[in-house]
Amino acid sequence: MKAVARVISVAAILILGGIVSPVFAQDWSALPGGCASTDNNFYSGTPSSSLPVARHFTPGGSITFNAFHTGYIAVVCNVTNPRDFNQSPGWNQLQVTYRDPDGLQGLQGAGLEYQAYVELVRVSKTTGTLSIIARYDSNLLCSGDTASCHGSNDVKNIVVPFNHTFDFENYAYAVYGRLYRGVSIFGLKPALYQVRLQTQ
Repeated sequence: MKAVARVISVAAILILGGIVSPVFAQDWSALPGGCASTDNNFYSGTPSSSLPVARHFTPGGSITFNAFHTGYIAVVCNVTNPRDFNQSPGWNQLQVTYRDPDGLQGLQGAGLEYQAYVELVRVSKTTGTLSIIARYDSNLLCSGDTASCHGSNDVKNIVVPFNHTFDFENYAYAVYGRLYRGVSIFGLKPALYQVRLQTQ
């Protein structure tokens, strides 16, 4: 009976030890629709003098343009530390799920009517200085084959590698996402679906 009790207590210690100190790194992810908006979310040329018109909407937690509005919409997603005791989470990849209907920037202004742009930034808690750790610009870099990179309304997913040791004691971290729509064509609009920090 004592042997069985000892086996059970050792098993409990091993299980609890695994829960307290996980072997696998924890990722961070956000749906941009749940982040804080940074721009004026209301269309300035209001068709109604009494109510403003929202420039963006958030279907399924993504963020995209409402109706035929154009311009910029942006969000900031706060990044929190998933580990205790101020350990660095070890993230080294920024993953972005997005849509950019006209793809990469090309000759004679092609590819500049739509854009998805994301930055991972840190801000010093003592000086307020902002530093960019990683960035993605759908006009300059694309995930997919040559044809889809030069004009496709498909959803794309890209991973941007970076090298950084996170220090949550001295810095605050955030992911900034921005969309641009220069021309309002039915069915064509950029979108951000997910931003994620992960370990390779």
